[in-house]
Amino acid sequence: MNTTIALENPPSPPSPRFTLELEFVLALSSPQYLQHLGVNFPHLLNPSASSTSNNIATNRASSTIDDNSPHACFVRYLKYLWDYWKTPEYSQFLTHPAAVLRNLELLQNEQFRRDLTRPDLAAALGEGFGLPQEEKDKPTQESTVLNPEPAMVNGVI
Repeated sequence: MNTTIALENPPSPPSPRFTLELEFVLALSSPQYLQHLGVNFPHLLNPSASSTSNNIATNRASSTIDDNSPHACFVRYLKYLWDYWKTPEYSQFLTHPAAVLRNLELLQNEQFRRDLTRPDLAAALGEGFGLPQEEKDKPTQESTVLNPEPAMVNGVI
């Protein structure tokens, strides 16, 4: 199956594919889920954890198109998700857009993907927004906040 054809166009909102991808990106907002991926599926996040001989580009930040290792396919999928979920057309469907978009952006970084096995990373991500836990759990309407620092809006922090 050629994954590049399937990943060229984002799904339309009422489609089953849209629903599945929305559920997946919402799960990515959880630091504990990210750590679960790092611990249980290191071959997807870390090229050195992959045992396939197809993974030639282990030291490069981006994989080549002909690299069909599980790691390279997953990295391309994360890039595809980042490219369209950050747009207002799709981010409006996110219940926790700041956390989802921040984590999708972080997942574009190879070093971050490697670090997902560190136990302190989930705690650091949870504290990254500098908000009390009840505020972190509350859905927000802001759809493009990627900076974990408190943002100044209309002169108010």
